[in-house]
Amino acid sequence: MKKFVFGSRLMELYEHFEDFFWAIGYFGWQESAVYALYVSYLISWFDMLVFIVVFLMSGWLNHTLLKNYIYDPRPKESKAFLATEHIKLHTNGMPSGHAQLTAFSLVYAYLLTGRRFYESLALFGLTIFQRYIYKNHTLAQLVAGSVLGIVTAYATIYFLKFVKKRKIRKENKQK
Repeated sequence: MKKFVFGSRLMELYEHFEDFFWAIGYFGWQESAVYALYVSYLISWFDMLVFIVVFLMSGWLNHTLLKNYIYDPRPKESKAFLATEHIKLHTNGMPSGHAQLTAFSLVYAYLLTGRRFYESLALFGLTIFQRYIYKNHTLAQLVAGSVLGIVTAYATIYFLKFVKKRKIRKENKQK
C-alpha cells in the first residue's frame, strides 16, 4: 500500500513539473546559445564573435536552405508546445533546427572549455526528447540536425585554432 501512495505522490509531483521539463527542452536551443555566448565571452571577444556569426549562419542554413531543399515533412501528429508554434508544424522538419542549434552551441562551449559535459548532455537530451515526444520531428530529422550541429561546432573550433596559431606565428616573427 505504501508503494502505491509513494507512486501516486511521485506522479502528482511529475504532473506539476511536466511543463517545466518540456519548456527546458523546447527552449533548449536558446538556453544553450546563451550558455555558449557566455562561455565564449569569458575566453575572448573573438571566440564570442565567431560563435555569433556561425550560430546565425547555421540557423539560416537550416531554415532557409536545408528545410526547403530536403523535402521531409514533420510527423502528421505533431503537437505544438506553444500556441504560436502551429505555423511551424506545417513546414518541413529535416533537419531539426532545435537539435542543430542546441548541439552546435553545447559542443562549441564544451570544446572551448572542456567543462560541463553532463549538464550539456542533459540539456541536449531534454531538447531531443521534447521534440520527439511532441512529434515535431522524426528520429532521422533529430539525428540529422544533431550531426549537422556537432560537425559545425568541430569545424568552427578547428577554424578558431587555425586562426589563433597563425596569429601566434605572426607575433613571433615580428619579435
